Amino acid sequence: MMLRDLPLSALRALAAAARTGSLTRAAEQLGVTPGAVGHQLRQLEERLGVKLVRRDGNGIVLTRAAETALPDIDRGFDALSSGLRRLRFERRAESFTICADPSFASLWLAPRLDRVRAALGRLDVRIVASVALDSMLEEGVDLAISYRNSSAKDLASLDLFTERVIPACAPSLIRNRPWSDGAETLDRLPLLHIDPTMGDDVYPTWRDWFTAAGRQRRDLDQGPRFALTIVVAQAAIAGLGALLASELVLRRHLEPGQLIEIARDVPALTIKRRLVWPLHGPKARRAAAIAALLAQATGSEIEGALPS
Repeated sequence: MMLRDLPLSALRALAAAARTGSLTRAAEQLGVTPGAVGHQLRQLEERLGVKLVRRDGNGIVLTRAAETALPDIDRGFDALSSGLRRLRFERRAESFTICADPSFASLWLAPRLDRVRAALGRLDVRIVASVALDSMLEEGVDLAISYRNSSAKDLASLDLFTERVIPACAPSLIRNRPWSDGAETLDRLPLLHIDPTMGDDVYPTWRDWFTAAGRQRRDLDQGPRFALTIVVAQAAIAGLGALLASELVLRRHLEPGQLIEIARDVPALTIKRRLVWPLHGPKARRAAAIAALLAQATGSEIEGALPS
């Protein structure tokens, strides 16, 4: 029987069962059910024609045949992992990876990639979700667009711009309500939230906004939660509530009047976007050049529209 005829999932089940001595714990490691692990082991035994495990009380133990073969199986998985890492490395060598929070990447970064295409040379651009700045090298990220600060000494950074974070809602939400353009408007409207644990985590929360406005509201944490700004914006357009997000990201909805800024008498909260890249590495100089191009292109676009 050729190796290609053996299901890798069954071999992984055997290795997990050997490590844990339990179908249940093996299933937890693999993210499947104990029944699935048992089925995979029986399937492997049938294909090989040899007994691999036997019951021992509430657990399982390997047969002598399985114990003898397990070190080679483990080395095989190590070799496979090494090969996959090499493939990922080769892929990274042929691409330039930029990370940014998903809403910003789709609404601001993606339409501007043509501005840096010449600086990319033959590299393919790859956009991924935000990663921790301190793990950029481990994640293979060449340039990050982030609001975070980093204490890492091997990273360079360049300020991109400061964004106003504003409350907004659909005109229909306030059309039949008594309201003014003051902070009291937000005392009565339903609130929509961007969940920081799921996607975009760049924005201040409603609690931050009400604190800055010097107001209190008991149900600040109540209301629907969404993973991304582009999703919660659609909920706001549908009239489900008010959202708190970057004016820059919301601009495509503000200009045609799908959303309107409210509570203008409260000074807007802000976030500062930065371009961050590793100081060392094969793409460090290219990253610095691309960061400079993005920063230069941004200057003329937002002059007068955003605070410095």
